[in-house]
This record gives sequence, structure tokens and C-alpha cells, in this order.
Amino acid sequence: MSEEKKIPDSETGSIPASESPTLTDVLAKYEIRLPDEQIDLLDRYCRALWEWNAKLNLTRHDDYEKFVTRDLVDSMRLASHLQEGEHVLDVGTGGGVPGVVLAILRPDLRVELCDATEKKAKAVGAILDEIGLDLNVWHAKAEDLLKAHRFHTLVIRAVSKLERLLAIFSPVWFAFDRILMIKGPAWVEERGEARHFGRLNALALRRIDEYTNPGVGHQSVILQVCQKKRIGEINKRAADLAAGLPFRESAEFVAVESASPPRRGGAPRQPKGSRPFGAPSKGGKYPRGGKGKNGSNGRPKNPRSSRRPGRRGG
Repeated sequence: MSEEKKIPDSETGSIPASESPTLTDVLAKYEIRLPDEQIDLLDRYCRALWEWNAKLNLTRHDDYEKFVTRDLVDSMRLASHLQEGEHVLDVGTGGGVPGVVLAILRPDLRVELCDATEKKAKAVGAILDEIGLDLNVWHAKAEDLLKAHRFHTLVIRAVSKLERLLAIFSPVWFAFDRILMIKGPAWVEERGEARHFGRLNALALRRIDEYTNPGVGHQSVILQVCQKKRIGEINKRAADLAAGLPFRESAEFVAVESASPPRRGGAPRQPKGSRPFGAPSKGGKYPRGGKGKNGSNGRPKNPRSSRRPGRRGG
């Protein structure tokens, strides 16, 4: 996958100020090469996102320059650390970055998105319908969604500080293998804070990528967090990725998936309108999620999907 390059000088890469640059123009400026069909889908996504942004505050990156140098570059770097076939959850997706961009760049991935703000989840669902990309979008807190669903990797960008994130996901490590999160230079201080509160006692944190994001002018990093007891499995995954091997489900993960339903008062039931992990839905479509309600058994409100049936695009 192509990586971003240094900004060309004005003699080789500039665009006349009198013209509005297209996505293709900006990609060429940073020497990023993508298939035409991906460029078209990314362009349609940008246009739909900015149209919705006039109604809701979904993103501050409202031109191609900001989109490419910030959103696209971050998503490309994340994509380079994901194996073929991984099941990925974009936590706090906001306007759909990095989840939607990952799904466009890597159609081999199984990407789902969640956001705790209902308006944002519905807006992203509408954007996906408009561009013809079929992804599950959940209106739910990720920690609640993980009580009923399993994923291989959580991807997180611009959601919260490291210590807060590790506190949130501490009870649900059974539901996923690792977290990949994008951080800026303050990540060192955040790591120190997390250690102070004991959040990393049973976890392994590793900086797996570092790069200069041309949109912000400082170093960004990708941090990988996993349980210490599973570091061998995660290291093998990295070796398989380097060798170009697809993701292979571990026996432990399959066993967790096939476990009996949670006891009364525990995790929420399978949300209405959702499909079981790894199981095809009827007719290959994703039915609209319903609104869960608290029952007499004390179970929490069910997370729900804001997606309607549609064909997979990209």
C-alpha cells in the first residue's frame, strides 16, 4: 500500500490558487496512488459527509487537502497493520473515519462502526446508503456493544485519553484481541498516566508505527494494546501479516464465540435486527436494528444498528 510522501515543491506539485483542487489533484500532490474505483468511492464519501456536516458537526476536515493529509493518511497507516479477513470495529466513528475509509481501502476487511451519539450513527448510516457501501453502524457505546458481539481489532482515533480508554474496555477484553489507536506526541504523557493508575498492569502496549502526518505537522503514532497473556498470539499475527498471510481464527476465539448465552442480569441479549457473529444474514442483507428496551430481568438497553438493507459497495 502506498505511503504518503513529502509535499512536492511549487514547481512540481502546486495547484493554481484560482482553481479548486479535486481529490485526484490532492492525491497526486502527495504522490498517493489508489485504484480509480477507490478514488471515486472516497470522493463520493467526502461529498456526502460534507453535505451532512452542514447539518451536524461530524468533521472539521471539510476539504480535500485536510481529508487526504489527515483522514486518509491515518487510515492508510492503520490499514497496513490489519490482516486480510480481520473483523474490525471503529470505536466512536463520528463521521466515519477511520472505519469507512478502511472499508474502502481494504474491502477484504469486515468493518463495523459504532458511535454513542444517535444523530451521528444515523448520519453515517445515511452516508453509507448514499454511496452504496454496506456496513453495520451501531448506535451504542462500544463497551456495551462488546457484551454481545466479538471483534478481532478495535481501531480508535480522537476519542479519549489512553487511561480513560483502558478503563472503559477493562471489563470486556474477552470480546476482542487488541486495540490499535492513533495518537499524537502527547501519547508518552498519556502512557505515564495510564501506568500511574495501574491500567497497564495486565496489558502490553507497543508503538508499532510512527510517521509524520502532513496535515498536522507533527509525529503521529499507532499504539497496539493487548493482554500480556496473548502477546505471543499477537506477535505471530504480525509475522503472518509481514508474510502476506490472511487472518486465521484462533481456537480460543472460536470457543468464546460458541459459549452459552450470558446469564440473567449480565450482558445484553442479541440486539434486535442484528446478525450473529460470523453467520450470514437472510438473503445476505442486514435488517434494520430495532430499539431495545429495559426488561424486568435488569438487562441493560440493547445496542442497535442504524443500518438498513443495502448492497455492499467498493
